Amino acid sequence: MDRLAALKFLGHWVGDVHQPLHVSFTDDRGGNAIVEQGPCGDDLHAVWDTCIIERKLGRDIRHIASELRSRVTDTERAAWTSTEANESFAITTAPAVRYCVKTETGCWYEEDNETMDPDEAKKVVTVDEAYMDAHLPTITQRLTQAGIRLGHLLNRDLGGG
Repeated sequence: MDRLAALKFLGHWVGDVHQPLHVSFTDDRGGNAIVEQGPCGDDLHAVWDTCIIERKLGRDIRHIASELRSRVTDTERAAWTSTEANESFAITTAPAVRYCVKTETGCWYEEDNETMDPDEAKKVVTVDEAYMDAHLPTITQRLTQAGIRLGHLLNRDLGGG
C-alpha cells in the first residue's frame, strides 16, 4: 500500500470511529435503515454524517476545520490524545439520539423489538431544528476530537512532534 493510500485510509478510519452511528448495530446498518423525517430527507446515518454538519456549520471544510481547531484548549488536547474510550457508542445509544431504546438487556431497535427484521417497516425518526441544535455540540466535538487525534497519530508516528 503506498503512503498516500495509507494516509487516506487512516484519515477515513479516524473520522469513522468518531461518527457515532459508525459504531452501532449491523441489523439496521448503523442507522441507514432508520428513515429520517425532516429536512435531511434521507436516513438517520446521513443526518449524523452530513446533514447536521452542512446545515449548521456549512460546507467550507477548511473554514470549519480552522474554526474548530481554534477553540481547542491545551487541556482538551491533552485529554483527547491520552485516552482511548468507546465514546461514539455511548453517544449512539443515548436516548436523545433516538437510534435505539435502552432496555435492561441492551439497546433495542424498538422497545418491544430487539433487532430489525428484513421484512419489517423501517423505524422513522423525526429530525427538526431542535434535534439538530441539540446534537450540534456533540457533532462539533466529535469532528474536533477526530482532527486532534488524527494529527496526534500522524505527528507521533511520522516524527512530527
